[in-house]
Amino acid sequence: MEGPIAIVGYMGSGKSTIGRAAAQELGWEFLDLDEAVASTAGLSIPEIFEAHGEPRFRELEHRALMDALGGTPERVVACGGGVVVDPRNRTRLTEVPTVFLWEDTEVMYRRTRGPGRPLRGTSYEDFARRYAERLPYYLDVASLHVEPHERPPRRVADEIVAWLRRGASRDS
Repeated sequence: MEGPIAIVGYMGSGKSTIGRAAAQELGWEFLDLDEAVASTAGLSIPEIFEAHGEPRFRELEHRALMDALGGTPERVVACGGGVVVDPRNRTRLTEVPTVFLWEDTEVMYRRTRGPGRPLRGTSYEDFARRYAERLPYYLDVASLHVEPHERPPRRVADEIVAWLRRGASRDS
């Protein structure tokens, strides 16, 4: 079993919660990429978007991803929902075990209505359209597709850990 591993999916799919549970089970470090970007910038994600725009955020995100996946192999990285829009990131994600959390659009939309979300004010139609645009990228980079379907995070994490222990092939 080799790491680090990346967890990708749209906002609200459970990347941070499930990633944290998987890291705990493995005894590995957990890194939330959005938190790393915010810490480096000294601003929240919505503040980065507002003050500097999405292009600046994406560049900060790219750098954070390269650092996260280039560090300790015993790390689970929960990526931001838009990490796959940058082709450089997609290339890097195909080089490590990457898990895509394929959750229902309505479930994710409900989960992302709170403060602190950069797109919380968007309509359901815009939310779903953006997800549909990114879906092919998630599918392309992922070594494993997992459908949480509102299962307890620990059960989803167990599925990921079992896959890792079997050898984490891109054919899964």
